[in-house]
Amino acid sequence: MKIVFCTNAFENVTNGPVRFANIILEINQRFPEHELRVLTEDVSDKHLASLQYVHKVTVNIPRLLKPIGQILRWFIYYRHVKALEKSFDFNVLVYINSFNGMWASLVSNKPTVGMINDEKNMLATWGNFEWKPLWFKRFIFQQFERLSAKKHRLVIANSEFLQERIQKTYQLPTAKVTKLYKTIPLEGIEFNPHRSFGNPINVLFVKADYLVGQLPLVVAALKNLSQYSFHLTVIGPEPWFEKHLRSFFMNTPNIQLDYQGPQPQARVYEAMRSHDIFCVPSYTEAFGVANIEALAHGISVISSHVGGIPEVVDNANNGWLIESGSVESLQLALLECIENPQLRRQKAENGRKFIQKFSKGEMLRNFVQMLESVVDTR
Repeated sequence: MKIVFCTNAFENVTNGPVRFANIILEINQRFPEHELRVLTEDVSDKHLASLQYVHKVTVNIPRLLKPIGQILRWFIYYRHVKALEKSFDFNVLVYINSFNGMWASLVSNKPTVGMINDEKNMLATWGNFEWKPLWFKRFIFQQFERLSAKKHRLVIANSEFLQERIQKTYQLPTAKVTKLYKTIPLEGIEFNPHRSFGNPINVLFVKADYLVGQLPLVVAALKNLSQYSFHLTVIGPEPWFEKHLRSFFMNTPNIQLDYQGPQPQARVYEAMRSHDIFCVPSYTEAFGVANIEALAHGISVISSHVGGIPEVVDNANNGWLIESGSVESLQLALLECIENPQLRRQKAENGRKFIQKFSKGEMLRNFVQMLESVVDTR
């Protein structure tokens, strides 16, 4: 089987789907009977020279057309797909984002597969209508995502929660949507559950969309625990949000903010090794690969009982799950984590064992089988 995988993000690893885009290149070594090629705009010429199976997509969109750049990418990527097909007669075409594969799902003579990695577009409903650009953008994207999902031969979700949400929202047959847990390479990650909290207690927040991650909630809960001092490291939000982000820390004498902005994966892992608590109580999260990374390092995980997070935290056996949006619930979880070292070590041990189910080999094997089933049914 020959596979073409299209992803607009590749070199700058900022989330689980992009990590996945890098990991799947291993299919060429693990399953030599198959061959996979990646099409992406996000690769430097220097890096490209060392990547045998990666092809660069040239995207030149005039400034005036930037607002519809995502839609123009449908046609740009498909043009590169057709050019590649002349030398690589693929069997199946996969898009890391179902929306980006919209045009291909309509016109390709080969089966197409779309991945939906979060529920953000599905959040725009008439019940929460707002006169805001973000609501309209999500609503419009939702309509295209719905159509592409109906036209793709298969839709891949990254959690059981998201699988059910897609089926219900887009009214798709059960067999049309399947689940593939994203994972991380566990090799080389040092597991350390024996952390003695010092003064200040080091708390780590990693989320580019800090409002979705509910950073204000974290600040409020830490502020209320005034008997403790905290060093809060924030990784992910872009620099132009720094001023707004810092406004949450007015009158918080027991919290020292360390804003670091976007950071490479190596820096995030370094922070997970040196901090005490990983706390990102998002109000929506389809899966939460960052929680797997935290569990792999042995750092205490405090998150929220929403979306696919309980699937990773094993319904609080591996960490703490709070009621979304509740300062009191987060405050109690933090307090128990701080004051019960035996419990936090037990949860960390549970987590390291539990995440073995998200092994890289199992993920790649499942992915290949999904694509084989699509090709076989043609």
